[in-house]
Order: sequence, then structure tokens, then C-alpha cells
Amino acid sequence: MQKINHIAKFLPALFVCGMVCSPAASAQTTRTWVSGSGDDSNDCSRATPCLTFAGAIAKTDAGGEIDCLDPAGYGAVTITKSIALICDNIHQAGVLVSGSDAIVINVSAGTYVTLSGLYIDGLGSTGSPGTNGVKVLQGGNITLRNMTISGFRNGFGVNFVNQQTGKLIMDNVSIIESGISSNLLTGGVQVKPGAGIVANVTITNSRMLNNENVGLRLDTVGTVGSVINATVNGSTLAGNTNGVLIKSPPSTGTVKLIVDHAVVTNNSNTGLFTNGAGSTMRVGNSLVTNNLIGVQAIQNAVLSSYGNNLIDGNVTDGTFTTTAIPTK
Repeated sequence: MQKINHIAKFLPALFVCGMVCSPAASAQTTRTWVSGSGDDSNDCSRATPCLTFAGAIAKTDAGGEIDCLDPAGYGAVTITKSIALICDNIHQAGVLVSGSDAIVINVSAGTYVTLSGLYIDGLGSTGSPGTNGVKVLQGGNITLRNMTISGFRNGFGVNFVNQQTGKLIMDNVSIIESGISSNLLTGGVQVKPGAGIVANVTITNSRMLNNENVGLRLDTVGTVGSVINATVNGSTLAGNTNGVLIKSPPSTGTVKLIVDHAVVTNNSNTGLFTNGAGSTMRVGNSLVTNNLIGVQAIQNAVLSSYGNNLIDGNVTDGTFTTTAIPTK
């Protein structure tokens, strides 16, 4: 009896420890892994990886990292916290979708999301292509690097429709064969922040190729007080309908874009196009050739040259509205 009473004294403590001391199935870690042979019931460690990004993100701490172990399609995912999805040096690891968005980012201000090394395929040649490759509904600091996004015919390769002030950085990103001619609001990359929202965009060493309607669209139509500050450097816009389009009518928002060391070629309509009094594009050290129209500004838009561009070989070269004088 004395022994039984002694054991009984420890039963409450054993019960509590059983609830909180044993590892929980949903425990999160700062680094997790995915594999084409994984299982989302696993703990997402390197030894026992998960199968999908959605499965791994639930087991990864905010601010953590999900790494790809091998080439595979890891499924569509909605990101709601700081996270990095890293598939560098893994050929064709990423997301393949039909008829939907591939990656949706919906995070709070100040949050950091990095996507690196992914191949995101919208199956553009099928009867049910994807909508958007990466769609940012709300994002603080978004970095896309070393990526290919292809075949999103029903939307954009990257659609930055941010509803809070944020940053988008694209480095070494290819946006290919997105958009559809029957819908003018589709194409390669769109930046269209909400009313009163500031979007700061930097695109470097990237390519927007063979997209319908537009390679890069910066748009404030219908959004009062929106601001887009953008830079495109060392990038190629080729084979699109329009290379770059700024559309910023009066009483909406403003767009300021600098294009530097760009190649804008073989676009079936206009290479660099500004439309609306809120639009300002400054261009330097760039080649614009073999387009239907090289450069064009309408509706009191500003299209300014630093005087060191090569605009030649277009059906109509077009003219800049002013010459910018760089401050030395």
C-alpha cells in the first residue's frame, strides 16, 4: 500500500509531462527540407523530408528556411509569414500548377520573403494554364532571385498588387511566355499597388521574354495616391508585345522609372512606352532596336534620355520628350 501511494503522488506530474514534455507532431524548426520522395507527415528534417512547400511551411518557424533536396514539383503555397524557399543548384525544383496561382504572398509589413532558385511553371501550352506565378497581395520585403517563371497565360509571371507599402527586388529572374492576347491585363510583370500605397521595385540582371501584351507594366489606373518607384538595370526585354509600359493617368498615382543598361528588342509594338501625366521614365546606356516603335510618350507623359542611348533600327524609332542631365 505504501508503494502504491508513493507512485500515486507522481501521477499528476507524469500526466503534465506527457502533455508538454514529449515532442509535438506540429513542432516547428528554423530549417526544414522537401523532397520528391518525401511525406508531409514527416517532421521535414533532412533525413525525413516533407513532400510539399505547404506541408513544410507549417513546420517551419517564422523567419526560417525551406530547402529543396532534389528536382520535383513541390506544389502551390500561400505564404503568410517571413520565410525563405531555397532551391538553388537543384535543376527544375519548384512549383508546377494548372489553372491557379503558384505562390501567393500575403504577409504583414516588415516581413521578409525570399524565393531563390525555383522553376515555376504555369503550363502555358496546355488547355488550363496557370494564373500568376508569384502574386503579392501584401508583402513587406520580397526578394526573387535566380528563378525562371514561365507559362502563366491567365495572369502575370509576377503580379505585385501590394496593399501595403513594400519592396520588390528581382535579381537574375526570367519571366517567359506569360499573358494572353485576349486579356490586356496579363503579361510578364505587373506592379500595381493599392490606393495610397508606395511600391519600391528593383529589377536587375533579369529577362522578360516572349510575353503577351507587356514585359513590364507599371500601373496606377484607378488607384488614387499610389506611388511606384522603380529601377530596371542590366536587363533584357525582348519578344513581348510592349517591352515596358507605364500607365499613370491624371488624378491617380505617379510612376518614376529609371532604365539603365537595358536591351529592348524585337517587341511587336513599342519598346518603351509611357502613358499619362503621372508617368516619368528616364533612360540611359540602353539599346532599343527592332521594335515596331522604339520609344513613345503620350498624354503628357515624360520620357527622358540621358543622351547615351542607341535608338536605331526600329520601324519607327520615336523620340524622347526631354533630355536628362545627370548630376555629377
